[in-house]
Amino acid sequence: MDINDYLTSFRADGERIQMLTTQDMSLPIPCCEGWSLGDLVGHLCGVLTMINTVVESGAPPTQRPIVPADDALATFYGEALERLDTTLTNTDPNAAGWNWSQGPGVAEFWFRRAAHEMAIHRWDAEAAVNDCRPFGQAMASDGIDEWFDVYLRRGAGRAEEPINPGGTIHVHCTDTEGEWWAAMVDSEIELLREHKKGDVVARGSASDLFLVLWGRQPTSVVEVLGDAPVLDAWCAAAGG
Repeated sequence: MDINDYLTSFRADGERIQMLTTQDMSLPIPCCEGWSLGDLVGHLCGVLTMINTVVESGAPPTQRPIVPADDALATFYGEALERLDTTLTNTDPNAAGWNWSQGPGVAEFWFRRAAHEMAIHRWDAEAAVNDCRPFGQAMASDGIDEWFDVYLRRGAGRAEEPINPGGTIHVHCTDTEGEWWAAMVDSEIELLREHKKGDVVARGSASDLFLVLWGRQPTSVVEVLGDAPVLDAWCAAAGG
């Protein structure tokens, strides 16, 4: 996916969530225990505001964004969404700037992160109203790649003790290109984007795999071969 793809996805999912802010904010989100639709929208208000601040300044955030009460969430969300859309549209992806990944310190990180943040939480919001829609193949495959290359590395790096999932993992998309193999030794991740046998293999559509890795769907929606508990351990290692 390129920058325009990320922006298109960000806008579409952001607008879909905005439509759902007209629903009862007390509706529970089945895949996020303890969260209501209002909690989710409040979370996104904070995330959108934080990303906008970081992209504009190029520096890490210095304080947590202040989010309004439930009765003002929908308006605040719409304004925050529009503000970040404008900021990203007018930002050079190659501009130097802080991000929390182990990759290059450039603004491009936030285009991708904003798109996937909205994508997974669009699913969450739809789950609250029982109207979930699958992800496009390219978006889901890229989301899996971000999960491996960004979130796994972040989770391992933040762990107080070395993470040991107990084996290697191989994830294989059956509806589009995309294969990943990973091993973890002393919280250091070896990642290959190729076919290689793992102690556990997860096969399925890119959309289903993306949702399983993020804990939004049970592993039963994909084909799991080998040591199933290893898959659970890898999902936990991402810290998401």
